[in-house]
This record gives sequence, C-alpha cells and structure tokens, in this order.
Amino acid sequence: MNSQDEQVSPLLDRIKQALHTPQDNPSKGAQILADISRLQLAVETPLETIYRIGHQTWQNACVRIALELGVFDILVAKKETSVGVQELACANGADPLFLVRIMRVVTALGLCAEVGFEYYQANPKTEIMTVPQGSSSFKSWFDIFTPTAAKLPEYMLSQDYQNPTRSTTSAFAYTNGSEFWTHLGKTPVHSQIFNDFMATRRQGRQRWYDIYPVGQVLSASLSNADTDTPGESNVLLVDVGGNRGHDLVELRAKYPDLGGKMILQDLPDVVAHASFEHNDDRVIEAMPHDFFQPQPIRPNHLVAGQLQTL
Repeated sequence: MNSQDEQVSPLLDRIKQALHTPQDNPSKGAQILADISRLQLAVETPLETIYRIGHQTWQNACVRIALELGVFDILVAKKETSVGVQELACANGADPLFLVRIMRVVTALGLCAEVGFEYYQANPKTEIMTVPQGSSSFKSWFDIFTPTAAKLPEYMLSQDYQNPTRSTTSAFAYTNGSEFWTHLGKTPVHSQIFNDFMATRRQGRQRWYDIYPVGQVLSASLSNADTDTPGESNVLLVDVGGNRGHDLVELRAKYPDLGGKMILQDLPDVVAHASFEHNDDRVIEAMPHDFFQPQPIRPNHLVAGQLQTL
C-alpha cells in the first residue's frame, strides 16, 4: 500500500461509519465534511491544491454575476423543467456565449445542474440562492468584504505586518476610506445587503438559546425581580448590535412566559426597520444605540446581563 492509499483508506472507512450514525447527531455533518476535505487533500497533487485555491476568486465572481443576472431565480421558477441558455439569455439580456461560460462554473460548484447540452435545472442548492439567507450572504461577502481582502496584503505591508488595533485604521478603512459602520451609513446598498444577511444568517441553524438553559437561568434570575415596575429595573436582557431583533423575536416565541423587557440596540437606521410580531404588550423594545458608546442601560439594572451578538 502506497502513502496515498494509507491516507485514503482510513478516511473512506470513517466516512462510511459516519453515514451510519443517527441523523439527529449534530456533529455528523461536520465530521463527514471534515473527512471529505482531508480526502480531497490526500488525493490532490500539490499543484492541484494550489490551482483550486487560486481559482476561488474567479468562482465567486461567476456566482455573483449569476446572482445579478437572476439565473437562480429563473431556474427555481421553472424547477420542474430544464431551461436552455437561449431562454436564460433572453430573460436577462446577456450574451449566450458569455452565459455558457458563467454556467460552467456555477454547475461545477453544484449550485444548479446541467441536465443536457447547455440546459440547466434547479437543485436544492439553487433555491438557497433565491432567498436573503443565501443571496444577501453572498452579496455581503463579495460586494462589501472581497475588495478589502484583495487589498489586505498591500495594507499589511504598509503596517509592517502589525496587528491593527483601531477600526479607523483597519484594512477595511484603508480600502474604503472609512471604518465599517461609517461606510454602511454612507452606502445604502451595502447597508441593505448587510442587514438582510444579519437578519437571516442563523435561520435553520442552532441558536444560542438552544444551548444555553434560558428558561432555567433567566426565570430563576427574575423570580425575585419586580417585573411590573416600569423602567430599567425590569429589563431581562439587552441584545447589543442585534440588527432588526430577529433573535429576540424567536427567543420570545420559544419562551413566551419569560418576564421582563427585552431591549434591542443597534444603529438608528437599522432599528427603524425592526418589526416585532406578537408584541402588543411591548415586551420587546427598540433603542437606537452605537455600541462603541457607553451603555445607556446600566449593568446594575439588568436582571440577566447583556446579550452581545457582535
């Protein structure tokens, strides 16, 4: 057995074994993916590894173009049938030859399937790219953060490779002319993309309150508190930088009997778009606040402390 076989065989055995573990095992998917990555590295030549890594930039650019052209929306709208490149081109005005080149990358990445020569069909990966959890996430990474990543080597050289300590002199500020939050305030399209990303990024994934014993700990903390008293003394928690309040809404839905107020804090233009379902009793309240400034709700008034989702 050569060295490659010695690496590959145990990994294949581990993957097969993991496939037989219970479906509800939260670490099952992570373990399989980790072993698949190790398997790929074991099979690739060093040059193939470098080429794969180097081409990721272009792959992401092709996916971003496909998003802009509405390719994923078109495929999902007709997910029961295949869509030819000519039909896609008619829908978005793109050159069919250029679109074929983009679709080669998109299908190779598994974001849709090529079911015939230049005919494409949606798969489950396609659908995630048509909702904010997928589309806004990708736009956020590519539109907002990729330019900074491209400038990072130049920036770190200018800093003699010293770790940055201030947001105003960060790589983001170097690239965009201002620190992150100021940039969002000046760039509404980026603000919208980022806020949509933050509002949906945890959907379908395990939440902090699925791990932390919220009902037990917070209920005990509130047992001696006067939750009928108005003001800060009946605040249960503060969600600092909580975007539009999605965490608080879902926390209250899961634990409707928790007493005390829940305070959402974020920048004014963010909390202005916050919407709280089933909140007629105003258990959840929005408070504009810059988390770089002193906390207006004093810690000694909090029953359970602050929840920071930075």
